[in-house]
Amino acid sequence: MTEIFAKIKSEYKMILSREDNVLTDFDLSLIEAIDFSPSHKLEDNEWFRINDFSEQDYFIEQCNADFSSASLNQIGDNDYKKISAIAILQNGEKHFQRITPSLFVNRKTILDYSGEPRIVEHRNQIEIRKESDAVYLVDSDTLYFKTIGKLKVIFPGIEVLHREATQDEVDAFIENDFITLDTITNTSIGSQNRKRIADIGIKYNGLSAAKKTQLITYAKEKAEVEIEGNSFVVKSETDLKKVLYAMDQRYYYADIYEENRVANSVKVVSGQ
Repeated sequence: MTEIFAKIKSEYKMILSREDNVLTDFDLSLIEAIDFSPSHKLEDNEWFRINDFSEQDYFIEQCNADFSSASLNQIGDNDYKKISAIAILQNGEKHFQRITPSLFVNRKTILDYSGEPRIVEHRNQIEIRKESDAVYLVDSDTLYFKTIGKLKVIFPGIEVLHREATQDEVDAFIENDFITLDTITNTSIGSQNRKRIADIGIKYNGLSAAKKTQLITYAKEKAEVEIEGNSFVVKSETDLKKVLYAMDQRYYYADIYEENRVANSVKVVSGQ
């Protein structure tokens, strides 16, 4: 049995149920699952995962194994244009898709050549994509997804995983004696660097004093940002990005090719 229901504002409403699958089952053998890290950029076959999802603050009741759609109101004709997301439940999998205006199909005349050529009039439809924005597997209590930004409407609060640093966090980071701002200010730092500060700040603060010193020495050697005294002179967003990349140890030397490189993505792997 497959069930489809829609999120309209903060309420889910029932759309339909049917015997057949709507989507192809989520096949873990075809993907590489990566524990979520904001510094990692996914390859085509990779998905982020969150284990023990039911223990997270952004878990929603629609993911409960015993969730029943019997308590849901039936969607009304006037509700469809208000849909922000849909959920498709099939075979122990819970698929979630964000619905945006581009997925509404209105008043299109289509030449269908899948069999005998024919003209099909599309009036009011919503496209269901083959690949969902998130898939929750009940048995393993694991959420799989590719982009946090698409999930904020579906799992309120999940954006904390890739949040921007607060102004207090930015101020605290900039107050470190190894950074001096020149031209830009604490309050003018952009969104991407604020996200990097949120991530790097936690890592840096968790280091011992000796490792902090070691890291900053490494960063000064690698970042290629002007240094005055013992501080980076940060004159632009690009300078700040270079410092943050260096503090994430993304700069390295490929000795075989004799090239200095910077990693745009970081994937933590176990073992040596």
